Amino acid sequence: MPRHAGEDDRAALALRAIHDELAACPDLRPGPVVDAAFHRLVRLVVDTPQERASAVLAHAAVDDVVDELRTLCFEGEYQLEVAWARRIAESADPVAELGRFPFAANYRQLHALERDAVARLAEGDGARPLRGQVAFVGSGPLPLTAFLLAGEGTRVDNLDRDPSALAASRRVADALGVTGLGFLQMDAGAGDDAGAEPAADLGAYGLVVLAALVGRTPDEKARVIAHLSRAMAPGAVLVVRSARGLRTLLYPEVDAGALAGFDVLGTVHPTGEVINSVIIARKPAKGW
Repeated sequence: MPRHAGEDDRAALALRAIHDELAACPDLRPGPVVDAAFHRLVRLVVDTPQERASAVLAHAAVDDVVDELRTLCFEGEYQLEVAWARRIAESADPVAELGRFPFAANYRQLHALERDAVARLAEGDGARPLRGQVAFVGSGPLPLTAFLLAGEGTRVDNLDRDPSALAASRRVADALGVTGLGFLQMDAGAGDDAGAEPAADLGAYGLVVLAALVGRTPDEKARVIAHLSRAMAPGAVLVVRSARGLRTLLYPEVDAGALAGFDVLGTVHPTGEVINSVIIARKPAKGW
């Protein structure tokens, strides 16, 4: 018997129980049952050593529910952002309310990881992508990364196909007094299946950040990235949020093949509480 078989069994059975509990919920809006289940899931994902992830993912209790669990996580995260965007915007003290958001610290850590990775891998020879205009694709109702960038003096346009998400994020920004933000409705993958021109011109941006919730499967993610490779300016930098190990239960892993239109500059994998890996890539200065 493999050395950690017992631990792998317990982790897999716990993951299956969380899946079954979430799948049985009438909806995934925040509440005691949903919050507790997602808290247990995040703790399992973060605490399970990377070297045991493959065995847990291949376990019979988990293997057939991976895609559905990821879909539940996508919906749960979206509902969490919707609820907290409303809470913050309607609060008498929006800054204090934002501080109560359960993943505020995780977003700050992820932002620091991305900022440092861009500075280390993509800056130099006059290139300063964080000092230009940034597009945050798939910004959602609570774009904390955009708020953090704007707080550092970066001009950020929030791009999302959902007008209600953009309206919610604008209300939060106004409540917090965050300036330097734009809000534009855009579908990052529109027209691609028909071979049409890009739905939006991203040529004005030196840095594009692709949110983790854009593309629920590796194939969907690849289609969006292919669109970005056509829409971005030559020499612009792309930040893609990926995942590895058990963290792929929350977000799909981005395969290197999906970045065929870019030069991959490096990948940073997190430790601790951060979930997303970060891929830094640049669109070639000349055609490809």
